[in-house]
Amino acid sequence: MNPRRMLLTPWLIRACIPDGTVGTYTLWDSAGPVYIGRSDTCLRRRLLEHAAKWPVGIYFTFDVSHSVHDAFTMECSLFHALGDTTTNIDHPPRPRLGDPPCPFCASSFHATRGNRLQMAPTKTPIQTLSTTSSEGHSHD
Repeated sequence: MNPRRMLLTPWLIRACIPDGTVGTYTLWDSAGPVYIGRSDTCLRRRLLEHAAKWPVGIYFTFDVSHSVHDAFTMECSLFHALGDTTTNIDHPPRPRLGDPPCPFCASSFHATRGNRLQMAPTKTPIQTLSTTSSEGHSHD
C-alpha cells in the first residue's frame, strides 16, 4: 500500500497532526523518500521545523505511535528499509539510555537468536517395519 503523500506546508501539518503527538515521518521529493525521522514529544512541531527548512515541493507521510519505544521501532524499520535512498546517515538513536536496541540490526537479531533455548538434537530410533503379516507370510 502506498501511503498518501501530503505537501509539507505548515497549514496542512497543523490540520493533520494534533499537538503533542508521538510518531515517525518520511519526507519525499518527486523521485522518492529523502529523509526519515521521529519525534518523541511533538510530531507536529518537528514537521513544522522541516517545513521551514526544506524547499518547496517536498511531501510528507507520517505514522502516529502509542509510545516512544514504538516510534523508535518504526523509525528503525524505515531506516533499514529506506536508508540507502535517503539523506539519513546515522542510525536512529534509542529514546533513552538502556532502552532495547534496534530489532532490525543484525547484531540485535543474532543476540536474540543466541538467547533462545537450544535443544539438543534427539536421535529417533529407526523403526523397522515388519515384513511379516499376521499369517506369517512375507511381503515384498
